[in-house]
This record gives sequence, C-alpha cells and structure tokens, in this order.
Amino acid sequence: MDAVVFSNVTFRYQDASRNAITNLSLVIGAGEFVGVTGSGGTGKSTLLYAMAGAVPHFLKGDFYGSVTVFGVDTVDTSPVELARAVGLVMQDTDSQFVAVEVEDELRFGLDNFGIPKTEYEDRLSEACRVCGIEALRNRIIRELSGGQKRKVAIASILAMRPNLLILDEPAGELDPPSKRQVFRTLAELKDKGITVVVAEKNAALLHEFCGRVITLEGEGYVQE
Repeated sequence: MDAVVFSNVTFRYQDASRNAITNLSLVIGAGEFVGVTGSGGTGKSTLLYAMAGAVPHFLKGDFYGSVTVFGVDTVDTSPVELARAVGLVMQDTDSQFVAVEVEDELRFGLDNFGIPKTEYEDRLSEACRVCGIEALRNRIIRELSGGQKRKVAIASILAMRPNLLILDEPAGELDPPSKRQVFRTLAELKDKGITVVVAEKNAALLHEFCGRVITLEGEGYVQE
C-alpha cells in the first residue's frame, strides 16, 4: 500500500487571493525518503499539512480532490486519529512544545494516546538514541540550542512510532554541520521502514540524502 496519495488536490486558504496548491496529484510509496523544495509561497507547507490532516481540518479553506494516507481519507478522518500513524514536526518547533522539561515533552504523546506505561522506557530510549539526545532528557527545553530543540521535537514524535514522519524545514537556521546531522538522522529512520517527507529550501541537501526530490513551482506544479 502507498503511504500517501494526492488525487487532483486544490486548496485555497480562507481570504487568500490564489490557490496554495492546484490540481496536485502525487504518490509517495511506503518507506520512501522524499524531499520537497521550491521557493517561498509555492505550497510546501500546505502539501505537508494536507498529509497530516491539518488541511483542511484546522487550516480552513476551499479543498477539492482527495488525500489518502495508508488508504485512509484525511478529510473523513480526524487529525487525532491520523496522528496515530502520522507524525508532524513543524517549522517553528518552539510553538510545538507543550512541556518545560525534555522528559515531559517526550512523554506527552504517549500519555495522550494511552500507550501502556510498560512501553515508555523502550520507546523513549530508542527515540533518544536515534536522535542523539540521551544526555538531554533532564534538561529544560528553553535552555537548549536550536539544533537540540529540533532533535527533541523529532524524538517526541518518534516515541509514538509513526509510520509516516513529516517535517517542515527541520534544519532551518542551523549551521551546515547541524543540518547534515539532522538529515543523517532522517536517513536512518528511512532505513527503519518509516516513510519520511521533508520540506527544505536547500535542494542540494535534499538531493544528497533523499531518494526522491519534488519541486513545487507556481501554484503547486510538481516536478519529480
């Protein structure tokens, strides 16, 4: 089964003068590591948020076509239910955090989805190891560097063991070595069978690490 299928999707935000994406059709296979790039305003974030169900459930507007994730229509399924299989790391990680300490942030999703507490340590240890943040579990989030915060955000999603991980500019504002470290981490996730879709302006970085790169132009035209 394909991980994501867009079928003739058009979306325009409320009060917008033009479409964010127009007549978009796209298939992402399970286990792929796909990069999405393009200049500002071409629909990169909209594309990602549509996969997670934030479009059109939370980000309102005119939506046409269909998006399915592992065979489930995102319009007919609540984002809460989708979150059991789909993890989203937003561009502004600070706005995504809900806790003060790293340990509490890592546990938040597990608490909310009723994961048995007997599984917590295995899930948290594995997520922290993959992201290289074992030493940060007892730290205060606001005291971390930008790169450390991004790794914590990714780890908190990985603890949920999603089948699809979506990231919006996860390496934004990081120095080149930190950017590459983030992408090396994502490549390891793909090797574990997780489908990874990441938006990034640096096309060279995507071409180095991703198996496929999609470029958005105009109102959402796709080149592969």
